[in-house]
Amino acid sequence: MLSRVADGRTRRALVDVGIASGWHCCDVGSGAGGIAAWMAEQVGSTGRVVSLDVDTRFQPPSSGVVEVRSADVTSEPIGESEFDLVHARAVLQHLAQRKAVLEAMITAAKPGGRIVVSDLDWIQYDAQPVPEPFATLSRVLRGLSSSQHGYDGTWGRMLVRAFTTRGLDEVSGRGEVWTMRGGTDSAEWYVAALDRALDVLPAEVFPAGFDPRAAIAQAREPDFAILSPISITAWGRKPER
Repeated sequence: MLSRVADGRTRRALVDVGIASGWHCCDVGSGAGGIAAWMAEQVGSTGRVVSLDVDTRFQPPSSGVVEVRSADVTSEPIGESEFDLVHARAVLQHLAQRKAVLEAMITAAKPGGRIVVSDLDWIQYDAQPVPEPFATLSRVLRGLSSSQHGYDGTWGRMLVRAFTTRGLDEVSGRGEVWTMRGGTDSAEWYVAALDRALDVLPAEVFPAGFDPRAAIAQAREPDFAILSPISITAWGRKPER
């Protein structure tokens, strides 16, 4: 579902930075491998794509120019000066070690190579009138993710500065928002994740009398419609020198 919602924006960003035949690319946190497969089409037989994730079970095996590699980027290197393009989507904000991983991405890029990162920022999502009880469910579970796992829901707005302070050139960024409609991919990329989390959470994490299943059901009604968080993509070029 996330792929269907976000892949179009990702492909546009990678086209904007010039992905081309013969490039060596790395997709960090590649999930099911859809973007890595698209990268392979762009770089052709003279290129190379490393599809990198801590869990590669949802990906097809290495084939052609695509190398599927299992690695934990919080503790293992990505590479050193070997890629024309290093990309990560919806990865860094989930990692307490996000700054170190960004440094590793920059290290992995060739001089003159491009780094592209996309993450969410929840500032405008939380400023809108999200209906209850879904508003409470969203707030509680994101708070738990931040306190227990180091999630940062503000990281998206930090990306451009993170790139410039690390000496990247030609830094730019853009943000996009869409309507999340109940029962469709536009909302289910998030609602389904919250639903799955309920299976492992004790009831006491919620306010007394709160029914999290009612909140999930609310967000799947056809008249449910709210604006998404901001999907922010930043890109920059590693200096030649």
